[in-house]
Amino acid sequence: MKSPRLEYQKMFAKGRVVNIGCGDNPAGFGPDTVQVDYDLYNYPNFVQADAHNLPFKDDEFDTAVLGDILEHSPDPVKMLSEAGRVAKKVVATIFEEWRHVGKSTEERIEIAKEELREMGFNTLGEYYRSLPAFKDNIVSVKDDSEIPHHYHIQNFTDGDIFDMVKKAGLEFEIYHKFREGVHEGKQWYNWVVVAKKAGVDVPRGTQDIIP
Repeated sequence: MKSPRLEYQKMFAKGRVVNIGCGDNPAGFGPDTVQVDYDLYNYPNFVQADAHNLPFKDDEFDTAVLGDILEHSPDPVKMLSEAGRVAKKVVATIFEEWRHVGKSTEERIEIAKEELREMGFNTLGEYYRSLPAFKDNIVSVKDDSEIPHHYHIQNFTDGDIFDMVKKAGLEFEIYHKFREGVHEGKQWYNWVVVAKKAGVDVPRGTQDIIP
């Protein structure tokens, strides 16, 4: 089944777009989209940067997309706030993580490294280059000791999402939780959030509805 996450991202991303945390899937927002990731890729219009400290001017973009990366962040409020700083509107899809693996970031890093070794890889870069979607695009990969890749370190609830948006200085235009599918025998869900700076009006397009 095709995931609706990318469709939601493309539905609400308007104007000049910055795709923060693009990873292996730039998602087709158009040829002028600026792609951002902490790892280095050979995409057009690519900028290597930390999503918590973006090298862009205030309101440089119409839309900032955060596609399933907030759950990987040690400071999701800061990441969301930065997206809201550089763009007039933020579109985020957020993974509902129900699995609790490891009690600390350090423990999760060790678990991730052990999983890599069990798969026969010594480094994350080796693993990425084994994947068809990555191997032609990835140039270099930050070590997990610098930035975690393999796991979700946030287990968000609905209340967490509301608090995070408010603390980031944003307000909701759209909040929607949708069923993603079944994984490990459990039905799981994702959120799509469209937010803007608090107190600022953003024109809404005719497609800005949830089907």
